[in-house]
Amino acid sequence: MSPTSKYAEYRKKWRAESLTTDQVETKIILSKKDHEKVVAMSQALGARIPIVMGQLVNSGLAAMSGRQVQPLESMVPSTTLPQTNLLALCLLIDKSRFKDDTGSARYRQIAFVNRLAAEATLGNRPTILGLARSVDSHYSQIELLSKVLEVRGVISRPHVPGLARSRSGRILLLRDDAIEAFNQAHIEMVGTSLLPLINGPATD
Repeated sequence: MSPTSKYAEYRKKWRAESLTTDQVETKIILSKKDHEKVVAMSQALGARIPIVMGQLVNSGLAAMSGRQVQPLESMVPSTTLPQTNLLALCLLIDKSRFKDDTGSARYRQIAFVNRLAAEATLGNRPTILGLARSVDSHYSQIELLSKVLEVRGVISRPHVPGLARSRSGRILLLRDDAIEAFNQAHIEMVGTSLLPLINGPATD
């Protein structure tokens, strides 16, 4: 595949992951000086340049019409689950019975989500490579664990700019809807809901 084709495929995938039904992608012309500022902002926020640009335009339009301006930080995906939600998520993983999962696999998943929560609390942007090096593990082991939890709706792996030496890369984030998504995955793959196990039996 040629570099041009790879880039086109990359852009197609990015659009599918980033654009909602009420959004469109467009181009904008900036001075080099202003573009450098936008790049610096995107690196500081951990968001892609088109997202930052769109937010800046939205903020300008809001200010012009007298509406409240949304803080730029609000567009960055949340990386921290409330402590009660983190506990509930760990309980869900503990009670889950996905095919081929063992008890030790469930404990590894619980440890993984707690590590991501700790990284978020510290303000870090964890990567598979960084986590593997931290515990002296092979990259493939952490990658496999992250893919399992991504499929089950627990984490997301967005691209962010300026991750290492000005290059973009994937970081690992706990999803805001991890509890609901994990439970839905269990219903679809196993056939049972886990929520009654942590919420108690339903009462009239």
